[in-house]
Amino acid sequence: MDVVGLLRRLGVFPASREAFRVFASCLRVLLGYCGGLRELAGWGAPVLGGLCELSSGDLRFLEAEASGSGLSVEECQLLVQRLVPRAERKRYAVYYTTGVGVRFMSAVACSYLRGRGGVVLADPFLGSGVALAAVARELGDRVEAVWGVEPLPLPALVAYTALVDALGGRRELVRVVVGDAFDVVPRRLPPGELPKADVILTNPPFTRWMLLDSRYRRWLLQVVEGLGYGRYVTRREASLQALSLFLCDYALRDGGLLASVLPASTFYTIYGRGVKRLLKERYRVLALAEGGGSFSEGSGFKEVILAAVKGGGGGATAFIKLSEEAASMASGSRLVDLKSAPWFLDLNWLAFFEGELRDVVVKLVKQGVEAGMLRPWRSVLGRWSLIRGIEMYGPDFFFIPNRYWRLVEDDESYVRLESKWGAVKLDKSLLVKALRKPSLYSWRIEAEVDTYMLAIPPAGLRELPRELREYVEWGARSGVAAPAIRAYGELWYSHVYRQVKAKKPFGHVFIPDKVDLLFRRRGVFANYTREETAASKNFYIARCSLVESKLITAWLNSTLFLAMLVLLGRKISETWTRLLESDYLELPIPDLSRLRGEQASEILEQLSKVMQLKLPPMWAQLGEGSRRSLDIAVAKALRVKSPEDAVEELYRALAAALHARGCMGS
Repeated sequence: MDVVGLLRRLGVFPASREAFRVFASCLRVLLGYCGGLRELAGWGAPVLGGLCELSSGDLRFLEAEASGSGLSVEECQLLVQRLVPRAERKRYAVYYTTGVGVRFMSAVACSYLRGRGGVVLADPFLGSGVALAAVARELGDRVEAVWGVEPLPLPALVAYTALVDALGGRRELVRVVVGDAFDVVPRRLPPGELPKADVILTNPPFTRWMLLDSRYRRWLLQVVEGLGYGRYVTRREASLQALSLFLCDYALRDGGLLASVLPASTFYTIYGRGVKRLLKERYRVLALAEGGGSFSEGSGFKEVILAAVKGGGGGATAFIKLSEEAASMASGSRLVDLKSAPWFLDLNWLAFFEGELRDVVVKLVKQGVEAGMLRPWRSVLGRWSLIRGIEMYGPDFFFIPNRYWRLVEDDESYVRLESKWGAVKLDKSLLVKALRKPSLYSWRIEAEVDTYMLAIPPAGLRELPRELREYVEWGARSGVAAPAIRAYGELWYSHVYRQVKAKKPFGHVFIPDKVDLLFRRRGVFANYTREETAASKNFYIARCSLVESKLITAWLNSTLFLAMLVLLGRKISETWTRLLESDYLELPIPDLSRLRGEQASEILEQLSKVMQLKLPPMWAQLGEGSRRSLDIAVAKALRVKSPEDAVEELYRALAAALHARGCMGS
């Protein structure tokens, strides 16, 4: 018998010999609760309606195979994920919840539902139903209905089988729909055939937004906005997990429980701001739990589990670090009132998992805020005071010197370049002094800038001066400028000029786009230049006066600010972190209008002592004389109580947090 062909006739996907083992095992379990395959065909189970169209010989074959199949339901739930082909697995984000995640979600749900009957369980992103089946089995007769939606037929059948089995064969309580949840749920919820849920346990898809078809993205936004969640969509370039949570909210009754596996980035990216707003406005967040990494089988994402009650009012949130054995909310939790937490911690809810460092930073910042000396960057300098540097396509063409051309003469009015292709002289009017990449300026606060950006006004190639035209022709011929040519066409060589004119990316303070918290190759965080200078997109540029720039430079290189970076930065790998422009604008900085006289002078004096020094790796500076003096000057200016003691307390807490993360450089 061609079992793969048989699966395809039934509409089963994925279809393979191993998939047939899973399919036959599901039949064996379900046949234990009915009189035969023809009866099973009328149950409304995923793909099994096609059984009625099979021949008697096919049915006899399936019954024989089912009786001999040895996979348990639990084995099918785990195996089916691995059977999905790589492309579809990536497209549908087929990563099912791990055992520790299921145990935690089940414990939360059962605790929430203690003593209640008539319960409706649901998962709009069902997968193989691992979490939902575990809770259904635990609740037993207290379940009134359970439903889920799954786009892939075989996992949907596995989930259906697991749910029917968990409920002792009461298949009339189970409804599993094969389809797209964003299509199914809005059409079939009340007054349709799917009831609103008392509990949703889910692990929604984390597929990257840009990997989705553009028409599908537009449709998703239309659906979510049509359901009334437009105000929570913070950007048109949304995140699928955020939209998934909005759909779950739509399907959940008031007073219902939502427990969801989510990428940790949900709680610190721009895309997640709408989710956090929804949770703060409509939910009581019971808990956020993190483990060693992921709660999804085979996923490389750092993930957390959210547990929240819709319309649950105020109350503390438990931030829990789970071990493999942990299954209760009482395990190693920290309690936080999210609605009264300091505004800057709202940037990254993962900061609440921290202990001593968070407490010390919050205490010091609160003192500065209450003294009126710390305010959000946006309110001190305005939103236009921070800008990203220039994005260029082909930096080894637009930066001078570069890997192909060395600078041999730098005159007041021109520069001369040489390479194996010859020599050219370029007019200084075409050049903009600019910082190229952070690693070039990593040991001194005051950057020595000896690089230029080439900013060519838009003009036809024949209109350019001869030597400039030769350089442009080299860029095209060599392939170095190929990215710019692909992106901008005929006047590709002018895209830097257009950005310079439009963005005016000049300032004295330069913040790296991202930083390795090991700081083994950096002695400073932010750089300073005496003259207004531009920079590449590897930097954010602060635009303010010269004196303000020095004070901002001192703040950005202070240990208190670096502790906030450790606490609030977006983790993009094990040690690399970053803040985005929108994040910096929300972070506290000194109120420069109030930072005057002796306090400002002392900060500037301490900064001047280290401005041009070659500094050791950052964490090797903790407690060292010049850093300590700068930190104490900053603490005094912020009106921190007992500034010397406060700085020592900060050093101890930061060192402990860095050791725990493996981020102390050697």
